Amino acid sequence: MDCRSCINKNCFINKYCLNSWLEFVQNFKTRKLFSAGLKVFSEGDLVSGIYIICSGKVKITMKTDDSIERIIRLAGEGQVLGHRGMSTNMTYPISAETLTSSELADIPNEDFFKLLRNNADLSFYMMMFFADELRRSEQKYRLRTLKSVNEKVASSICMIIDAFGYKEGETSEVDLSMKLSDFSNFAEISMLSLSNVLKYFSRLNIINWVDNEIYVINEHALREIAQTER
Repeated sequence: MDCRSCINKNCFINKYCLNSWLEFVQNFKTRKLFSAGLKVFSEGDLVSGIYIICSGKVKITMKTDDSIERIIRLAGEGQVLGHRGMSTNMTYPISAETLTSSELADIPNEDFFKLLRNNADLSFYMMMFFADELRRSEQKYRLRTLKSVNEKVASSICMIIDAFGYKEGETSEVDLSMKLSDFSNFAEISMLSLSNVLKYFSRLNIINWVDNEIYVINEHALREIAQTER
């Protein structure tokens, strides 16, 4: 995908870089194609650059103290990967794996830093992005400490909607792009508990759960249960 003629308006490079710098990005980025279920990078790898999701969906995981790999974030089209590794030791504290076939743009560290220094709008966006990331991390931590499985499932559905939206051409079907086992991992509850809550929400006419697909009837009610805002 050529940055100079890209029609992906979700991409923050496309939105916040000056036109004169899009050719710079095009010349230095590397296009990478991944099938579903492949690692983009793994915990402990050295950080060589920043990734932008041109198309596709990715889950970001972290190993807990008991060595369980937990899904801590979901990322979709136009979003960034690898920023958590940009620190003094420049190694990834997390892993990223594709949920669907994905096209990623890999921009080397120094070139990305040069973009930030020369594009004020991009720098401001990244500052706000990190603030939002902190808020999402706090939200995920809160999800972990909640006692109510209803709140956990509602929060998880809302976070999936925020990351992936609804399926194209279907205004109410959540674009899950993952197996229920991944969903239960993300919500940090058992498969049985997840199934019971989805059935309960269906009885309340908040969602419709059909053939492992979720159709949202009342998003406001979901967010009320989750106590989150879009």
